[in-house]
Order: sequence, then structure tokens, then C-alpha cells
Amino acid sequence: MASTKSFRHLLLLLAVALLSLFRRVVAATRRLLSFVSLRELLLHLSFLRCGLRPVMLDLGHASLHIWGPNPRRASRKPALLLIHGFGSNSKWQWERQIGALSCSFDLYIPDLLFFGRSRSSCADRSVGYQARCVAEAMRLLGVAWYSVMGINYGGFVAFCLAEMEAESVERVAILTAGICMSPEQLRVMSAKEKRDVCELLLPQKADDLRALVSWSMYRPPQVLHKVKALHIF
Repeated sequence: MASTKSFRHLLLLLAVALLSLFRRVVAATRRLLSFVSLRELLLHLSFLRCGLRPVMLDLGHASLHIWGPNPRRASRKPALLLIHGFGSNSKWQWERQIGALSCSFDLYIPDLLFFGRSRSSCADRSVGYQARCVAEAMRLLGVAWYSVMGINYGGFVAFCLAEMEAESVERVAILTAGICMSPEQLRVMSAKEKRDVCELLLPQKADDLRALVSWSMYRPPQVLHKVKALHIF
């Protein structure tokens, strides 16, 4: 009788283990079938193919995830730091540039804090704090001199970084960032959109999301379709 109960108990444990395994397999399959997860995997492989390797740096007050050159491969190429924009991460922002740039530079591509895999327990959310953390990461990696390129929000971080690390930053390139916009220009832009910048960058409604997409995406005119139509008639 006791052996029968033990056998039933063993079967129950086996069934629970199989059910748990089945749930994990289903969850993993769903992640793989997700467009975002699949895209993340392809981007990860693309960065590896360009000779980049990910590393998580402990800054004490923050953990910064950054892609850098493979330490096993000696290189004399100049260092180039790429800083992504708001709402993105390093892989999604720079996927189309790393192939060409890696031929001439040793690339360093961080996830800014609170984006991607970078985290911080500090309450500071300023551009200056972002720049200080990136500068600290470059020192930990042993990079004494480098150029920096920042796009959008990353342009502000790059500008601040170049200002505070003038002895280390050799060149700066800033893309699509309103570094030199005057207060009056900012006021005019805000009045034109009829919404606060926080509502635009962190949309909570469909209209705000459409406005953000219209600002960040450019659709060229359908010139070729018009030319074909003229040839037809």
C-alpha cells in the first residue's frame, strides 16, 4: 500500500515537472515568434559579425551596457563613440552604420541609462549625468582618446561629454539635435504642436503617437509613381 502511494506521488511530481517544462517551452516559442525578439536576435548577430562584443560595466551607482571591439583582436584604429537618441537603444539606432564605420574605427556603442540594458539607482535624469556615466565607462575600458557622434537626444549627451572631457574627446559630430535652438525657437515649436514636449516624446494617446511618428519619420514624395503615370498617358 505504501509503495502504491509512493508511486502515485512520483507520478504526480513527474507530471508537475513536465507541465512546468511545457510552459517554459511555450513561453520561449512565443518570444521567438515575437517580431521584436526576433529583430533583437538578428541585430545581436549583426553586431557580433562586425567584431563587436557586449560588456556590462559596474559604475557603482549604475550598470552601463556597451558594445565595444573584441579585446582579443589588436587594433590601431581610432576610437569612435556612438550615442543613440531618445526612445532607442544602441542596436536599433546604429545597425545600418556599424558595417561601414567598423572598417575605419574601433566602435564603442553604449545603451544610455534607462534605455536598453543600462540601469541606475540614482535619481538623476539629467544629460550631464548621462555624459558622466559614459565618460566613466570609457575610462574603465581604457580608452584615452576618442571621437564622439550623437544623434537626437544623444547629440545633447555628446555635446555635454565633449565639454566636460575636452582632453579626451578629439572630434564631435552632432546629428539632428537642437543644440543651438534659442528659447524663442523652442517656444514657437511647442506652440505649433499645441502639446508639451513630454506629451510628444512619451505619447499616451494615439494622436500624440501619430505626431511623434510624423516628426521622426520622413516619407519622400511619390515622384516615381507620378512619372510612370505620365508615361502611361
